[in-house]
Amino acid sequence: MVKAIQGLVFIMASVFMMMGLRWWFDPAGSAAEFGMTLSTGVGLSTEIGDISSLFITGSLCMFLGLFKGDVRWFYAPTLLVVFAAIGRTVAWAFHDASLALSFILPEVMFALINLGAIRLLDKETT
Repeated sequence: MVKAIQGLVFIMASVFMMMGLRWWFDPAGSAAEFGMTLSTGVGLSTEIGDISSLFITGSLCMFLGLFKGDVRWFYAPTLLVVFAAIGRTVAWAFHDASLALSFILPEVMFALINLGAIRLLDKETT
């Protein structure tokens, strides 16, 4: 079971890394995948910088947690996606955005997997 959860976290970390790097090298494709249109000027810089940093930082934290055997590294990426899901819900409830369940549900699943990994892997290392 431990190897399976480690493998799942490794896959999630790898996907996050690919998503972050794609924002650097193919921002138009990444934006389209998220239902966005790219800004221009400083707005474009903000989109690429902020969104790529979310994914790359989340990825590196998960990799560090796996390779160092310290589940505390899993908390930051878990919080990033939880607050992204909350932010999407706030955008829908208060700001006339579409309800983005196709993004919210995977974010919730990601958070639950990471929380399960924290619980399971922490018992393994103590």
